[in-house]
Amino acid sequence: MNLLITIALSLLGLQSLLALLRPPATGFLPLCLGGSGLLLVVAGLEAWLTGTQRAPLDATAGFYVALLGALYLGVGPYLREYLSHHEPLRAGLGQPDRAKLVACLLPLFAAAMVGVVLSPPGYTFLFLWEGMALLGYLLIAVEGPAALAGSRAFFLASRLSGAGLFLALILLTRKEPLSGGLENLVWAGLVLGFGTKAALFPLSTWLPKAHPVAMSPLSALLSGGMVKLGLYGLYRAQAWVGPAPGWVGWLLVGLGLAGAVYALVRGLAEEDYKGVLAYSSVENLNLLLAALGAYFLLKSPFFLLAFFFHQAAHALFKGLLFLGSGALPVRELSRLGGLHRLLPRTAAWSFLAALAAAGLPPLAGFLFEWYLYQGFLAAPKGTGALSLLVLGVGAVALVGALAAVSYVRLFGLAFLGQPRSPEAGEAHELGIFGQLGMGILAGLLTGLSLFPAALLRPLEPPLYPVLPLFLALLGLGGGLVYLLGRKPQRAYDTWDCGFNQPGLAGSALTPQMQPHALGYSEQLLRLFPFVELNLRLSRGGLLDPPRVRLEVGDWLLALETRLARGYTALAHRVQHLQSGSLHLYLLLQFLTLLFVLGVVWR
Repeated sequence: MNLLITIALSLLGLQSLLALLRPPATGFLPLCLGGSGLLLVVAGLEAWLTGTQRAPLDATAGFYVALLGALYLGVGPYLREYLSHHEPLRAGLGQPDRAKLVACLLPLFAAAMVGVVLSPPGYTFLFLWEGMALLGYLLIAVEGPAALAGSRAFFLASRLSGAGLFLALILLTRKEPLSGGLENLVWAGLVLGFGTKAALFPLSTWLPKAHPVAMSPLSALLSGGMVKLGLYGLYRAQAWVGPAPGWVGWLLVGLGLAGAVYALVRGLAEEDYKGVLAYSSVENLNLLLAALGAYFLLKSPFFLLAFFFHQAAHALFKGLLFLGSGALPVRELSRLGGLHRLLPRTAAWSFLAALAAAGLPPLAGFLFEWYLYQGFLAAPKGTGALSLLVLGVGAVALVGALAAVSYVRLFGLAFLGQPRSPEAGEAHELGIFGQLGMGILAGLLTGLSLFPAALLRPLEPPLYPVLPLFLALLGLGGGLVYLLGRKPQRAYDTWDCGFNQPGLAGSALTPQMQPHALGYSEQLLRLFPFVELNLRLSRGGLLDPPRVRLEVGDWLLALETRLARGYTALAHRVQHLQSGSLHLYLLLQFLTLLFVLGVVWR
């Protein structure tokens, strides 16, 4: 194994051992976790840029190792700040105990992700995959009762993912070559296993439940790193199994584009800051799956460029957004506001990441959409089925528009205006290590946006003039600011439509009169039938004024609830098999053994 990789994994193991000391050795996190990230970036980029085919660190593995390393590089110093200054865990554990658990488990989680990338298909891969899932579950569950539903959703999704991979890897380890139906069965298991981890629609409902309740640095690793391993597995499957059947490509394209639109619309109905980011991750992942599916069908280099480039871009800007959320005093958008005055540096980092996530030029998100447009427009013309791929242009355009609205809403409600709650008015910046972690990711994101060819050189990408466009926009913006600065300035009160009457009690404007999170997007949400908005009136007392509340209904979550009830009912029925009869237990084990042997020896 590469020497730098060995040293990086040793540093992660050392940090886990140091965390067992009293008091927890969280001060070494920037050195151990951040230092391992730097080593992984160097080793991974060397393999990726040189195009080496030497296992286990070939070019593809090198890309993902570098991606994970970039996240560790920023999360390392940030995690030290986060664990040192956040309040004790609500579950009753003290801050030192929680810090010890996190500082011990998170480096192991990081090492497991690197191990997944470097492992060949087989039982070692499956062991590390399941270990990664278990450590992720424990890190979410340590947040206490508030994270119970999210950690359960993560655990159940991991079980479904593991079942699909177990089926596929059992068949892959057979000595006989795959044929006909078995090859399709392997691909079905791989799509189920890796697709669930990569939040393929509609198997994505676990992600908006799990990521928001995790602590912010873990959310950055989950959304920026762990889910990318599902994409890695699907791309690698071509080398493991062979070319993907046509149905796999069509499935990924169809579900990916549909899931991207659904996730953004559902995110516009979300009131939790991190919940919006989670739905945005579902959108980006499904677009990446659509790009991979289209590549399976057409082998167009544009889709391959989009697939690899946006994985790096998304890891950086979504990691930065989740780290920024750790400075927010509350997560409800309707209780935030005015934070750009209290958290100027966090607001600047979040603004940069939001611009990239919205796909605005010349940042990284725009280049991804540009490659998607080029790929779909290059679909074969005529009457064949592949000509339908050109319709993907419309879906990408709709996704781009919804993403822009989503991030204008997110940043505006959280950072602009006036504080809507006492907690928002008392927010304070993270310390130097927190700012260092966010600054590292912001610097990498800026470099990737302005110099994309440095990362994409092995794929020989066509590029629009990124740097000249950036300089032109910078000059235009600077000139506009200069001209506006020369004009006379006057201060006005907020326009109140004549509502504010001096001397009349209750007529003055209040921060609560600013746009509500759902009120901002209500008119747009009513265009999409799969999201249902219901008005609810309530009164605190007989003479109190009525309060209006919007409630969101979602057909996918309603369907999931029905399935969960059906599964629970089935489990109660199956529970009758636990009759205490040893003969019945032996019979069931014997039948299961026959089934497994039949699958393996077929």
